[in-house]
Amino acid sequence: MKIVLLPGLDGTGDLFADLLNALPSTLDVDVVSYSSISALSYSEQAQEIAARYQDEEVLLVGESYSGRVAYELCHLLGERVKGVVFLASFISRPSLYSRFAAFVPLCFLRSNLLAKWLLYMVGFNMIGGIGRVEPVFRSLEKADQNKLKARLKNIARLDKPTKTVACPVTYISPSNDRLIAKRSVQYLSSLCSDFTNIEVVGGHFIAQSNPVECAKVIADVAKHSINDEGVNTPQFD
Repeated sequence: MKIVLLPGLDGTGDLFADLLNALPSTLDVDVVSYSSISALSYSEQAQEIAARYQDEEVLLVGESYSGRVAYELCHLLGERVKGVVFLASFISRPSLYSRFAAFVPLCFLRSNLLAKWLLYMVGFNMIGGIGRVEPVFRSLEKADQNKLKARLKNIARLDKPTKTVACPVTYISPSNDRLIAKRSVQYLSSLCSDFTNIEVVGGHFIAQSNPVECAKVIADVAKHSINDEGVNTPQFD
């Protein structure tokens, strides 16, 4: 079974570095980068990614922006999706303010003293030192700026999907997520027949502010999803 990591707004996949280091080496992990995908809309991105995994069983891990992509993949890949882990993510508008995401100037996503402190406060809940925000800005600067703008528009235009999710769903909920409203998580849970919410200490950038705990959750989900025959169970020291 393949563990497929779907990145947040930056789309590069670079911000999974600490999470990858914390995951057991026994897991077969793919990191998707939206730089390698030509599609711009949520549904088309999911279709392009689905084509890569037509013959594989997968565990989807959707971070922030990619929640809706993971949701769409559930229906495109059907029974091949053995589970989904949402990392502080969403499938509908995450907050009242997200409808204005399309109007956010890209200059606001560039590194400066004010932006660093705002991201540290809002995204990291002031955990781990302000240096934690630097990789985020580097990833945003590295991202294709036209595609980045398109992803912001996708968030602003999100509707409320209605198809249910049959596979097990685990939601990693930061202890203080200032960007995702509780009602957004509740709506997601209402569409899932098997939903587990796990709180992890940190802010919205939970895979970056607490990668070890997130890795433990993902490994535990994988342990229950992988066919035991001939497969080593992921272990932590």
